[in-house]
Amino acid sequence: MTPAIILLAAVVTVAAVIATSAREPRFAALGMIVALVGSAYVTDPLPGLVALAARLAGSALAGYLVWVALRGATPPTSGWRVGWPGAAGVAIVAFAIGWLAAGSIATTLAAASGSGPAVGAAAALAEGSPVPRAALGAALAMIALAAAPVLIGRDVLRLGLGLLLLLAAAGLLRNVMAVGTDGPVELALAVLTAFAGAAVAAVVARALLVQGDLELRPTTRDIGGWRHGDDAQPR
Repeated sequence: MTPAIILLAAVVTVAAVIATSAREPRFAALGMIVALVGSAYVTDPLPGLVALAARLAGSALAGYLVWVALRGATPPTSGWRVGWPGAAGVAIVAFAIGWLAAGSIATTLAAASGSGPAVGAAAALAEGSPVPRAALGAALAMIALAAAPVLIGRDVLRLGLGLLLLLAAAGLLRNVMAVGTDGPVELALAVLTAFAGAAVAAVVARALLVQGDLELRPTTRDIGGWRHGDDAQPR
């Protein structure tokens, strides 16, 4: 089971690369869906069936809403200017940093275990399991990839996908440091993911309806007969 989970962490990282670098909107959304769904399962031990089903439903609903909102989008979009080779390079470096940093975290957990035995994912990390290492690597890779779309994104789709990737990374970090499986927390993450996907879908649909594309631009207003914004003309 462990090799399959590590492979899933690699798939999640590749999906995040696609979500941030693909120029075709629906291809980018597909990468986001895979990253959201797969991140819930990169943990050792696995949560209960109810928690896993809730995370799957929330992630699938979020991805489906964004997918539907992109029906009127005309490809391609600008994407990330470094392209997929640059995004892949960022992901590989961040994944390696997370994998290596997990060793220091495991040492700290082992030193602190005198106060009481660790359980769940924290115990697996302290025992040297590669699954939490892979989860931490995938989380840092997703954070590094989402930074550019969130901070300097040029279209609403990349901004929304970046925020959803950050949410998935937060779930992965919880998988690494959790002291046990908590059904209510998993349900809360599922609901938050679904609402975040709905918000991104609403913004994307609104941008396509009002301006016909996904580009970020100041709003244009008509004040006193003069146009203000990108369409404003000099007097």
